[in-house]
Parts: sequence; C-alpha cells; structure tokens
Amino acid sequence: MSDEEILSALREKEKLLTPVELAELLGGMLEGGVSHSAIVFYFKRAFPSIPLRTLLESGLWWRVSKGNLSDQEFNEFLMPWVGRGVAE
Repeated sequence: MSDEEILSALREKEKLLTPVELAELLGGMLEGGVSHSAIVFYFKRAFPSIPLRTLLESGLWWRVSKGNLSDQEFNEFLMPWVGRGVAE
C-alpha cells in the first residue's frame, strides 16, 4: 500500500473514527503495525492541523511506548484536531 493510499484512507475515516481507531486503522495498513513514528509521519501528513508538538507528545500512548497515556487520554489528547466528534 502506498503512502498516498494510506493518507487517503485516514482522511476518509477522519470524522467517523476516534483517534485510537484511526491509529488502529493505520497499524493495520502498515507491515510493522502502529508505532509512534508512524503516527507522527502519517497523522501530520493526513491531518496537518494537528500541532507537531502534540503528535510528538502522543508517543506517551501505552500502545506505542512504555508511557502511561491510556486509550481514552490518547483520544482526548488528539480530539481537538481529529476524530469522531470534532466540530466542523
């Protein structure tokens, strides 16, 4: 799957999925699964309004590091910019 196909799939689901679900979708499209670097790389390109600092700090999510950011906190952390529930 090309980068452009991945970005298109993420953009198509932007308002339908939570940030956790978007990260899971991303992981399913990547051979190595989801990682912090993949989230930063693809989310920044698919959703440029997310501040880079926010994406870097999302690396505290327990699924991509030994951090203590829960799924709910990951959703709340990114929800102002991406995911189901963001106002248009």
